[in-house]
Amino acid sequence: MIYDPVYSDASSAGALLREARNAAGLSQRQLAQLADTSQSAISAYEAGAREPTLPVLERMLTATGHRLGVSLVADPGPFRLADLAGQLAVASDDRRRMRLVFEFLRAADEDGHSLLLLVAGEPALTGHARFDALLAAIAEDLCVHAGVAPPAWVHGRHRFLDGFWWVSDLPSARARALVHTPASYRRRGVMLDRHDLGAA
Repeated sequence: MIYDPVYSDASSAGALLREARNAAGLSQRQLAQLADTSQSAISAYEAGAREPTLPVLERMLTATGHRLGVSLVADPGPFRLADLAGQLAVASDDRRRMRLVFEFLRAADEDGHSLLLLVAGEPALTGHARFDALLAAIAEDLCVHAGVAPPAWVHGRHRFLDGFWWVSDLPSARARALVHTPASYRRRGVMLDRHDLGAA
């Protein structure tokens, strides 16, 4: 049987060891004999007074008739750019898409997750060239302001527009965008006033 800490109720190596030992119907003394260690060591591990190394934990679990399994489970907390791309692809119109973009920017500023976690995975193409470029602009701009290198996907050819996209049709907004569009956006043809991004 594989004991997977992700799915086990055990919250520590000691608790995991105790759970496996009890499932096997072994006393601490019996487990110590099978694992070639002392009963006091087993007791200390299970009480949390000592922390076994991974090889020691694996040896003791093997003695109970179990193996240690480790799984990677996605954290449901962070809403990544890749997640945003999926929503942009099915949104009904550009107004809704921009609302989703601003919601992402606000959440990225507030949720405390690692920036690299939010931008590292390349978003799928949305079917809307403007928003594919906008996603890359967002990732690059966030990384530049955090002082980290942007992920390589932001430089893909699908992430640049052939002409300019003035996100707002208002003449006053266009004038502000002409002056205040961040470089990461401007070089992709996405003309959007930084103040609008900050007010998201």
